Amino acid sequence: MAGLIGAGQGLRNLANQGMAKVASADVQAEILREQEEMANEAGEKQLLGTAGGIGGMIGATKAMALTKAAGATAGGVTAAGTTAAVGTGAAAAGTGAAAAGAAAAGGTTAAAGSMAALGAIAAPIAIALGVGFLINKLF
Repeated sequence: MAGLIGAGQGLRNLANQGMAKVASADVQAEILREQEEMANEAGEKQLLGTAGGIGGMIGATKAMALTKAAGATAGGVTAAGTTAAVGTGAAAAGTGAAAAGAAAAGGTTAAAGSMAALGAIAAPIAIALGVGFLINKLF
């Protein structure tokens, strides 16, 4: 009878070893799946970051162009106001009003210019992120 018990224990040991190998392979497969998911997620985030950076670069370039254009326009208004203010004593009385008007216009231009610059930066970033999102979904 010891032979039958020994044979049964041997078969049980073989079964346990087989189950351990299957469990080990399952754990390894799960680890590989998790690594693949993390790599895909990292790739998607990298693509969105790159797209956002490209959009930011385009937006910054447009914002700089708008700032330069707004600076040239504001400079022209200020120069014309100063030229009109310089003159006889009667014109000098209007200098204060002209300077106040130019300052008010400059403040409004500065506020509008900063919003235009923000809009110039935001639109290309939004477009680039949208394209990056679509690329992630397609591939």
